[in-house]
Amino acid sequence: MKRKIIYAAGLVLAMSATSCKKYLDVVPVGKVIPKTVEDYNRELNACYAQGDFDKSLTTYRTDEVKLDESRSGDVDRVVNHFRWDENGSNTNTLTFDWQHKYLSVFYANHVIAEGPTATEGSEAQRNQLVGEAYLLRAYLYFNLVNLYGNTYNPATMAADKAVPLITKVDMEQVARRNTVKEIYDQIFADLEKGRSLVNVNAFETASSYKFGKIAADALAARIYLYTRQWDKALAAANAALEKKGTLTDLNNSSVLPTQYDSPESILAYEMIYSTNSIRPIFVSPAFLAMYDQQGDLRAKLFYGKDAKGNATLVKVRENNKFRQSFRVAEMYLIAAEAAAQLQQVDAARTTLNTLKKKRLTPAFYATEEARVALLSGNALLTEIYNERARELSFEGHRWFDLRRTTQPAITHMVKGQSYTLNAGDPRYTIRIPKAAIENNPLLNE
Repeated sequence: MKRKIIYAAGLVLAMSATSCKKYLDVVPVGKVIPKTVEDYNRELNACYAQGDFDKSLTTYRTDEVKLDESRSGDVDRVVNHFRWDENGSNTNTLTFDWQHKYLSVFYANHVIAEGPTATEGSEAQRNQLVGEAYLLRAYLYFNLVNLYGNTYNPATMAADKAVPLITKVDMEQVARRNTVKEIYDQIFADLEKGRSLVNVNAFETASSYKFGKIAADALAARIYLYTRQWDKALAAANAALEKKGTLTDLNNSSVLPTQYDSPESILAYEMIYSTNSIRPIFVSPAFLAMYDQQGDLRAKLFYGKDAKGNATLVKVRENNKFRQSFRVAEMYLIAAEAAAQLQQVDAARTTLNTLKKKRLTPAFYATEEARVALLSGNALLTEIYNERARELSFEGHRWFDLRRTTQPAITHMVKGQSYTLNAGDPRYTIRIPKAAIENNPLLNE
């Protein structure tokens, strides 16, 4: 039997995890039913506002982090992830937030279904509303499939299991895992539908968490990069850069490009870190060594030092000021990587150097420009990957970059004991949280 969905004032929905037969269970707690464009925008804002710090947990799986073991209580909160054992025995550890992602999917599904008939708004406003919902759903499933599905591989993705695909508001739906191919097919469809509908170029800073046309191009660029559609990735990145391509020159500015009000910000949607997920972070000495300590201005702007000489994280913090999902520098890096993959070597070098020039001292840039001029093929790609690591560090990119490219071996130390993620390790794909499986055993299939 289908259940009538009733919304609370403010359109806040609660999820129950008491039934293994029903994947999503929305609890009616009020009697406000959305009708107008403004009502549905409030609902969509509730979707945007869902807390999700999963990308901070993936940071602990990378080569970026050295644990601050003096914070033993905080270390307990993240140690399972640092040991690539997300469902491990340490019950104090923060867990991946499966529930909030699917609650956000629920909101997006409802706006997609009902938004076209919203009242008291123009056709353009309805299109923008529904277009945002499509783009949000695409991004949510993109994040889900990259956490819980194997990397995109056309040869195996029709069989590789990922996550349940839910695109309708159906309270009785039984959820099984769909394949990587099925998830990406939906992502591509939602991406193109959303791009065709959104008509606001970009929102003012206070509302820059919302998808506009530039953010839609940025999302497309990232999705196409991950799925190795180099020509589409290059076109989408260039489309975003044509509308917004200015980089902050760190030679004359100390403004962090990771802040939501930075001139480089494209979409200020996600806040990567919570207080619990950021406190035990030191920067790994090996990762810090990727920066030239004198010539690379990011080495001092992005990081600090404590009294014992440990490298501390400055570039991203656990507050709304650092909400960031897409920014201009990433678009240059996507364009450079896509061009290199397409054998457009000169374009790849030029694009890469455009970013480097704004991040390095003039003297070091001249050295780097000469060095990059000699790179091609795999050597050029490696340099682009390294530049992504330096520029996008601790922003939730590194784990996904490692798994989609080389999947190298990584060794972590905890309390004098070493733990190793082997090259090509199956643990490069994260397991579905135990709580989700307990609530829905079909996720084990």
